[in-house]
Amino acid sequence: MADLFFPDAGLVRETLEPGRVSRVVRARGGGLMMVEVLFEGGAAGAEHRHAHEQVSYCLAGAFQFTVEGETRTLKTGDSVFIPASALHGTLCVEAGRLLDIFTPQREDFLD
Repeated sequence: MADLFFPDAGLVRETLEPGRVSRVVRARGGGLMMVEVLFEGGAAGAEHRHAHEQVSYCLAGAFQFTVEGETRTLKTGDSVFIPASALHGTLCVEAGRLLDIFTPQREDFLD
């Protein structure tokens, strides 16, 4: 049976941009994946597209999100839905953390 529980002590933090951006795959299974992404102020997630639907929840900090040309600032407690194949990116305005949920799972995060 697939893993059902994902204790923090067993999770691995992957550095995406040294000293600026890292991520932890928090849980995954079926068609879902939950990923925490940690940003330092000024770090960016470059605009990109993927076939996955995504919801991003701001756990802490402030982020300027652009989705299909529309830009809004997310602060702690705010969230955004990103449709499959939508052009999107973010700029971290104030150091913080995002909780990203993807469906289907981002297999490219597991390589």
